[in-house]
Amino acid sequence: MVAALASSGPSGCYASSTADCTPADTTYSCCLKKHREDPEACNGLEGSEVATFQTATTPTATQSASSGAKQAAAIAMAAITATAIAALVQGDDDEALDALEEKLDQLMTECAQHAEQTINRRSLGGRRLTAEQCNEKVGKDEDGNPVTRAMALGKEKHAEAFRCIQAKLETLVPGHFLIEQRYRYDKARGRVKPMSKEEVERLVKEGRKAELTGTVEPDLVIHSGNPSRARFVYDFKFPCTATKDAEWSDYKRGPYKGRTQESIYWDAFGARPSLVSPAGVSR
Repeated sequence: MVAALASSGPSGCYASSTADCTPADTTYSCCLKKHREDPEACNGLEGSEVATFQTATTPTATQSASSGAKQAAAIAMAAITATAIAALVQGDDDEALDALEEKLDQLMTECAQHAEQTINRRSLGGRRLTAEQCNEKVGKDEDGNPVTRAMALGKEKHAEAFRCIQAKLETLVPGHFLIEQRYRYDKARGRVKPMSKEEVERLVKEGRKAELTGTVEPDLVIHSGNPSRARFVYDFKFPCTATKDAEWSDYKRGPYKGRTQESIYWDAFGARPSLVSPAGVSR
């Protein structure tokens, strides 16, 4: 290291690889080692610097290497993003879409596992619950329906997973994904149309929530650039107990009663939906 940083110090202090300077040396002590026969050559250096030999000689090279690595990483990420978006926009390159799906599955799993671990640690101290504890009623929703502990934890985990997804997809496919987007579904025509959050809030506020019957709201839609043209649809599930597998929910009432979310999403978006849990992605 000393040889590589030759002529870095004042008075030629670092010029020789035989000076035996170490990271513990100051400029002054390094100079004394170099000028053992003539210590007066180092006069004026004592106390003038408190930086060590190491910190006095390496910052520029280190910063340059770090800057170069960051620039290379940014260029590589830009290329990945461009490829991913091209696949979404065109929609006809099966190989590119398969590669993107594999990457998305990885990110979805990472976010589901992050959410599971974070909320279990924060809310449960890392402990697992029994089925009885999961089914315990802990409150009511805005419609007065009972909320179980499993439901409350699931809501927290969804929110944490969405924060994770937002950060990752803003880098990978910016402008091509929607989280918790509600759509009107025209079953007869097989079409979906996104609803604005303002419209949904207005209907709820005006007591017209019944008008939302028949709408669909997947957790995540990744689209071509047109929100109505989905390429991938994901839904997250967080089983409360360790022994329960993630599964699609059934509609209990309304026009889709008796059918699963999976079948309705598939019909509505024309893309096979994926189920995400801490265990991974399934289709």
